[in-house]
Amino acid sequence: MRAFKHCPTCGSKLGEPTGEGGARCDECDRLWHWNPAPTVGCVIVQDDRALLTVRAREPEKGKVDIPGGFLEPGEDPIAGLKRELREELGVDVEATVSDCLTMTPHEYGERGDFVLALGFRARLVAGDPQPSDDVEAIRWIGRGELEDVDFAWEHDRELVRMVLTGG
Repeated sequence: MRAFKHCPTCGSKLGEPTGEGGARCDECDRLWHWNPAPTVGCVIVQDDRALLTVRAREPEKGKVDIPGGFLEPGEDPIAGLKRELREELGVDVEATVSDCLTMTPHEYGERGDFVLALGFRARLVAGDPQPSDDVEAIRWIGRGELEDVDFAWEHDRELVRMVLTGG
């Protein structure tokens, strides 16, 4: 289990991790955990095809994933999903809590940072998707093309499959 080596509050060296994964600061007595960062992403379907994005940046530059990104501190997941889709594709989407179909913990990037990926089904309500921000290109794919796509993360393929098959 990775943990902080220095206290983010006062900069003092932290003690050894506890059995619960945290480390206590001897100086300011705060307990720090290395928690996963929450991310949101979604699958939008039109005409039996799912909207996917090609990553413009590392990690996994050039590979395919679903549109989305990291939540801001304290941000509601659905509000964050809507913000990310406006930033990445210039579109407005609609989603509800019941549209959250997957919650997948995984490692992200070369340093192995942990994230918790919340995967939604969303409906396009306004805009024509255009790549911007972290997106190199967009692709629309059908169910029969899923196995030929070079996904950055396998859990995205499974979410797309789930949405396209209605499962």
